[in-house]
Amino acid sequence: MRLPVFHALILSASLGLLASFVLAQDAPKRQLDPQGAKGQASIAREHHPWGRFEPGAWKLVHVVTETLDEKGEVASTSTTETKTTLVKVEKDGVTLKVEVSVKVAGKVFDAEPQTVKQGFHGELIGEQLKIKEAGKGEVTIEQRKIPCQVLRLENSGSTSNTVTNLYYSAQVAPHILRRESVTTDLDGDTILSETTVNVVTLNAQCEGFDQMQLIRVEEIHKHPKGTVTTTALTSPNLPGGIIQQKSEELDENGRAIRHITLEMVKYGLEEESERTGILSFFGRNKRTGTARKPPKRTER
Repeated sequence: MRLPVFHALILSASLGLLASFVLAQDAPKRQLDPQGAKGQASIAREHHPWGRFEPGAWKLVHVVTETLDEKGEVASTSTTETKTTLVKVEKDGVTLKVEVSVKVAGKVFDAEPQTVKQGFHGELIGEQLKIKEAGKGEVTIEQRKIPCQVLRLENSGSTSNTVTNLYYSAQVAPHILRRESVTTDLDGDTILSETTVNVVTLNAQCEGFDQMQLIRVEEIHKHPKGTVTTTALTSPNLPGGIIQQKSEELDENGRAIRHITLEMVKYGLEEESERTGILSFFGRNKRTGTARKPPKRTER
């Protein structure tokens, strides 16, 4: 059962990447930090969905993945529960502990806890990242045109290069309003993937979260074998940000092959006083009981 567990770990990391540029509503209205961790222009810690919280903050999410057959019917289903805990916040990023449990065909499989170090731009610590200011830009949200400063990130790997443009506003929360990424081969001749993430609603609403500021985000990820479209509801008041998320994956012919639905189960702003594990949804934790499932989203 390595494959579902592996995908769960990757999903957990990607959730932080999706939310990392939309969660600074309560951050001070200031420009980019011109120094950063390595003397480069950098996003401040409070602009990261985990960086703005104190160590010990945690979040539990429930993910259902449906794989579809050629007729569009569900061929298989896997259920994943992932608990992410903020271990520490440093000058260059955060350290997260990720605990994953996967349920397939009635059987539950636990992965060994993993530690992930992530920079404030969503990159994994250790990656060769170059950051520079790239002029002025503009983002339109709900017919409102917002001037932005563009920050360019260049990440060189062993087999590919990724260039990302962040559209940043010091005046309008959530401050990073658009993210564009293109990954090519080392020669730059072949595009391996393209990802665009947009803030589409600055003041979304959802039953059960009336006291929180909510933001709706859309992501389109294209690669040679297909496209993944994702819609997420996020809040700066929650560790990790994302409350609900839905994704649909299409193959190169436009046929739906996978649906993924994520819902937050519960969260905490400090370390749990009793270490009771993460398996509340799978019924193996009698002391924790059944965690409240978030209400159905009713955005208006």
